[in-house]
Amino acid sequence: MSAMKTRIRIENEILERFEKRFSEEEQANHLMSLLMDHYPLHAVGVLSLDEAKSPLVFAHRGHSGNFIKELYAKGTLPIVEAALSGEVILQGSDPRLSDPAWRFEHEAKSAFAAPCRLQGETLGVFLAGSREPDWFNQENREAFLVYARLCSVFLALRVFHQKISRVPDLDSVTGLHNFKFFHEVLHQELTRGKKFRHPVSLMFVRICHLREMNDVYGHVAADKALVEFSRAVRARLREVDHVSRSGAMIYVVMPQMGKADAAKVAEAVLAEVNASPLGRWEVPLKAAIGVVSCPKDGDTERVLIPHAEAMVVESIRKGENAVSVFKD
Repeated sequence: MSAMKTRIRIENEILERFEKRFSEEEQANHLMSLLMDHYPLHAVGVLSLDEAKSPLVFAHRGHSGNFIKELYAKGTLPIVEAALSGEVILQGSDPRLSDPAWRFEHEAKSAFAAPCRLQGETLGVFLAGSREPDWFNQENREAFLVYARLCSVFLALRVFHQKISRVPDLDSVTGLHNFKFFHEVLHQELTRGKKFRHPVSLMFVRICHLREMNDVYGHVAADKALVEFSRAVRARLREVDHVSRSGAMIYVVMPQMGKADAAKVAEAVLAEVNASPLGRWEVPLKAAIGVVSCPKDGDTERVLIPHAEAMVVESIRKGENAVSVFKD
């Protein structure tokens, strides 16, 4: 079968599966299997990018556990970093082929990598390694660029479906996530933190005098103040931090952040709240903040949440406009 016919056959099989109820991961893994069956590949895979732009394995065939462990331990690999900017071809006398971090495994004689882009946004990286040297000629490169584009569609669909599924998890007043989402993401980040030995910090923010503001100014004005308070909190956080709200509490999960840095963020949040119009009303809103960190203060939700709540109570005892850090 010619190279063109092989490519068309694989494309058609994947497109036909769009009519059936397969997840994006199932579709991508099926494509990986087809590529392994039809080409002399040692390994093939597609990586997605998390909110911190670190690569995660989305689908693969042939990549060893050591390769994946190294990818997660280092946060990226040279070939992945290079492929974020454009197509990468390793073959012939390329010296990078002597480095397993570039060619995936010792058996690979040539390698190909390309960004998975859609409408100008890089969603991931497509990787392929061949047992044959100089295999990625012009014809094969063109075919594998098509497969990389197919993977871009799978990655975009997953992002789209994740956004749709999260809509009910949003607080209608502030646009922050709700308490259900907080518990889900806390469990997720604690699990990831234990696996890769990264700290995870929690910051609980009590919005003091919200009920009094509602009684004096009415719920419309109180809601506007709540939106402004939430904006002030969000302004001092990173894009990767998760923020949720329930009633007069705002819950922040900060992955890969230790307690000392989290305490600095909490002080910055307090300063941002004080600098906003919130403190100049007849009934000013104030913040009582508590900070805890995993693994120093505990490594489960059952331990960390009561500690954070206790620190909020301590900040209220101090006079409300305060930050309390567990065991400081």
